[in-house]
Amino acid sequence: MYQAHNNKVKVFVPSHQSKTYYFDEIHVQWGHADDLRELLVVFDPDVIAVHSPVHSIYGMLQSNRAMYQGLINILKPRQFFLWIHGYEALISICHNVFAPWEIKRKIKSLLGGWLNIYNIRRFIFQAEVVVYPSVWMKTLAEHYSHTKNKVSTVIIPNPVDTELFQYSTHNSELRSKGVSVRNLDWKYGLDIAINAYSKLEETNLTILGTGRLESYLKKLAQKLESNVSFIGTSKKHKLMPKFLSQFGYFIAPSRTEAQGVAMCEAMAAGLPIIASNVGGIPEFVKNEDTGLLVPPENPAQLRKAITRLIHNPSLYSQLSANARVFAEETLSSDVVYASEVALFNQGCKNREVPNENKKR
Repeated sequence: MYQAHNNKVKVFVPSHQSKTYYFDEIHVQWGHADDLRELLVVFDPDVIAVHSPVHSIYGMLQSNRAMYQGLINILKPRQFFLWIHGYEALISICHNVFAPWEIKRKIKSLLGGWLNIYNIRRFIFQAEVVVYPSVWMKTLAEHYSHTKNKVSTVIIPNPVDTELFQYSTHNSELRSKGVSVRNLDWKYGLDIAINAYSKLEETNLTILGTGRLESYLKKLAQKLESNVSFIGTSKKHKLMPKFLSQFGYFIAPSRTEAQGVAMCEAMAAGLPIIASNVGGIPEFVKNEDTGLLVPPENPAQLRKAITRLIHNPSLYSQLSANARVFAEETLSSDVVYASEVALFNQGCKNREVPNENKKR
């Protein structure tokens, strides 16, 4: 997004190993704190955007804490803008992230989650502004990190490339085909969808994704005779619009979600959304306007919404068109970019510039 607007961009990934490569023509460097220090001197960025700085929920060893403190010490003189996208700032065990039988994962989450938040608090208090993708995410993150009203915050959703994800109309055959692009994890509620499609012959669901519950979900679909098929792989982002064009609506039966980028991309492509009324989803899916919201953990209500959508062409057309408009007006790369540039400019105005000769 930044590079498309003629900005020079470099990405640094904190790691105990060092390597460099290009991803979508953007230079990516992995390395230690000293590598970041050198990069900042050579590249001399006008803006530093830090995204989800604490990535290990389970492995917050002393060496990791030392690394994060080293990064903070390096960033502190320059100031930076911090993005918190999801569960790096939450206690995951409290948000239906793990299946009921995953006891060990829950214990590790409880122990590691507090260490996660301890470390991310240090980034929060040093940041110029903290950016959240949804009000729900902001509220919960501030609750867990005890930072409410202590730092400057703003809500900016993750962007959708509305040029890549083009709107198209769908014929009656496509309208009866559902799709869900999800990691096969408990929090995304695919077992709920599988229950909803049990012996449902008038429509079907294709699930694109991989994850630790793949075997469990396939066995469940077979047991319940669900009209569900799996594509157990991933697709390059540039190929996703063509993939979505084969379907008529998008299912997001999540148990928890901060935004749901795949869901928002489907909206840009004109797919009506049927989603759980949880987390940040209602901030993007407006019931009876851009999609249909159903109670969480409720296969019967999900099934009812599915059959209602596919049997009501006027409702379908309305939701499809409105979803695209919402994506263009709220989530497009240009809209999000403008919000972020305004944020950066305001932050630079508020910042005391130590060297008057330094470029903007």
